Formats: sequence, structure tokens, C-alpha cells
Amino acid sequence: MPIPKDTLWKAIIEDLFDDFCYYFFPKWAESVPDFSKLPEFLDKELDALYPKDDPSKRFADKLVKVFTKEGKEHWILIHIEVQGYQDLGFPERMFTYFHRIRDRYGKVDLMALVILTDGNATFNPTEYRYRYEKTEIVYTFASFKLLEKSEAELNVPYNPFSVVMRTAKKALQKNNLSDAAQMTWKRELVVALKEANYPPPKIRRILHFIKNYVVFRENHIIDVFEEFVSNTFTQRKSMGIEEVVKQYHEAQRAQAIKEGLEEGLKEGLKQLEQTKIKGIRKALLRGKLDFDEIADIFEVSLAFVKQVQDGEVK
Repeated sequence: MPIPKDTLWKAIIEDLFDDFCYYFFPKWAESVPDFSKLPEFLDKELDALYPKDDPSKRFADKLVKVFTKEGKEHWILIHIEVQGYQDLGFPERMFTYFHRIRDRYGKVDLMALVILTDGNATFNPTEYRYRYEKTEIVYTFASFKLLEKSEAELNVPYNPFSVVMRTAKKALQKNNLSDAAQMTWKRELVVALKEANYPPPKIRRILHFIKNYVVFRENHIIDVFEEFVSNTFTQRKSMGIEEVVKQYHEAQRAQAIKEGLEEGLKEGLKQLEQTKIKGIRKALLRGKLDFDEIADIFEVSLAFVKQVQDGEVK
């Protein structure tokens, strides 16, 4: 069973909280909080203040207490809408959070952020208004609408939370949800993680988010992706040897093309891993992917996929 997205959001915010703050509040994060002191995540307290009345609606709430460089307490209310429904009562709920927290904990400094990961372009609340006669309340809060952001806007240099946001953005686009499309963009994000050289604990947590935020339909494709991740992050002892092997295979590939595709494929089959052949057979049997998608996922030619289908590969 897939991990609920609200659960994944709560976990990744806790795991990368300092990066989260620098991503959404860069100036504040630079000058106010003391990240050497661990923040306190007050989820249970928040649930007690505002129990969820409809469990079918998925959203992630975080109440976090951080300590400032001056030794004071500062509070952050984070609300993430996950589903694509339009909740007309949402702005009032944000205001209710605000005044209940202030009522319960006193006159604490409190800032609120709403991250909208849904696909509804018309849903982007930023304030709650109440007015009756001459009595009026206006409560505004920061809102981050993922649907409106481009890939370039989401990519904050040197901040690992960028990969989290890019993952959520990819999941909003229906043409990115097939196994073949997932394999393409997930590989791109894995390579980006590798090249950014983030600390290993952060990489592991982000990889968990990438793998589970959108899941592959076919189990054998999960194995292919896991193998790609493993190979990407495996540290080899000798880069010189790696370069020699790479040049050798490139020379073999050029020679195969020169001698003809069929002869090249026969030579390549000697080195092809059996797990890849097995995965192609399973994909063909299930019939859910066309030849182009299978070829892209397993990084082989269309001719090779045809050979597997015809039983020419042993």
C-alpha cells in the first residue's frame, strides 16, 4: 500500500527542517533561528487544538517551535494541502489555528505558511475575512502554490529541499505518471542529488521521498530503478579504471554500429544482465507498456525488445 502523501510531507519537513526554512524563508532563516538547537515538533498539541473532522481529506499540519539566536521561542505553523479539492472553509481553519495557538501558548511569535500541492488552478487562498457591521477581522498568511511555479523557480541552488519540491511538481503533471515517464524524471533527480554532493543522511531521506511520492505500477520496474540508484551512488575505488572501462565499452559500441545492428546486439547480449532481460519479458507479458516505453526504461533498442518478444534471447 502506498505511503500517504501527507505522511511523507510531515517526515521530510522534520528530516530537512533547516533546509525547509532556508527554502521558504531565506532572509528569516539566515538571521533569526538558532539551528544548533533542535526544533520541537508539536503535532500532538496541534491535533488537540484542532482535530480533523474529515479523515478523507488529506493534509499535513506541522506546528514547530524554534529557538532564536537571542534565546527566544518562535513558532511556525505549516499547513500542506495534498488533495486537489477546493475547501471553502480552509481560510477560516487557518485563522482558527492562529487564535487557538495564541490562546493556548500566549503571545508567541507565530508565522504561517500554506503549501498547496493540489492541481486546482482556482484554489489559492491567502486570507480570511470576517465582517459584521463595524466589526472586521482580516487574517493573511503566506501561500505557496506549486502549480504556478516553474522548474527554474523551484530549483534553489545548494538547497536539497529543491529536489523535494521538484518531485511534487512532477507528480502534478499527468504525463509524468506512467512508469516510463517516472523512470526518466526520477533518474534526473537522482543524478541531481548525486552531483549536488549533499550529506548522505539527507540523500537517503530525499530518495525515500522520490521513491514513494509517486510509485511505479510494475514491481520489476521498481527493481530496475533501485539498481540505478545503487549504481549511481556506489563509490568506486579507482576512477582511472572506471574511465578505462567506459572507453572500452564506447569503443565496442562504435564497432558494433559499424559492423551492423544485428551483430552489435549479439555482442551486447553477452554482457546484458539477466535481471534486465527478465524485466523486459514481464513488461511484455503484462502488455501495459509499448515498445518505446520498454526500450526507454531498460535502456535497450527497439530491435532488442522485439528479439525478447520473439524468443530470440535466451
